[in-house]
Amino acid sequence: MEAGTIESDSNQKNERLPIQNHFIGWQCRIRQYAMRNDEGRPTAGMQPDVFLEDGKEAASAVTLLLVPDQLQESIGQFRFMALKTQDPQERYKKAVQLLSASFYQNVEQFSGLLTGLFSRSSETVKMLVKKRRCVLKFDYQQQSYRIPASLKDFPKEEQAYEFTYWHNFLFNPHLSPDVIVLGFEPDWSDSSADPTSF
Repeated sequence: MEAGTIESDSNQKNERLPIQNHFIGWQCRIRQYAMRNDEGRPTAGMQPDVFLEDGKEAASAVTLLLVPDQLQESIGQFRFMALKTQDPQERYKKAVQLLSASFYQNVEQFSGLLTGLFSRSSETVKMLVKKRRCVLKFDYQQQSYRIPASLKDFPKEEQAYEFTYWHNFLFNPHLSPDVIVLGFEPDWSDSSADPTSF
């Protein structure tokens, strides 16, 4: 019975649409490159424009994180690095070292969930939370994606919130405590890519 459960779980992991694998692989490559070659600075490939379902642009160049499925270890590492030193430069350096090593090497460890940290008082954020759905448009280095996504705000006790908060804190020591973490869960069956090479 236990073996059947394990097999079932691994089958679910393998039931990914080609566009899902393509997008996650692309995201892992550009993020790892940014960590290794550009000191972790976000590129346009990590900053989609956000549209409402009616086509109206809600926000441009929103920096989003690619969130792994298993978060506990990363949260522990991020929190430890954040609290170990008061030197923001040292924290930044350690974060880049960690994320440029093997963090983005295993594409299968990511489902495609993206999160972002926003000001709680933002009118745009309030509108997005109310709508609960949006379309993310990525366009970078001759590759673009249109990805409809459902949207939720994570409470502080959820791991996705902790992961996003501590990740951002490592790169921004002046992070406001009055923030909200939004999660963008892609609808892969309605997503598209240009060019389509899968």
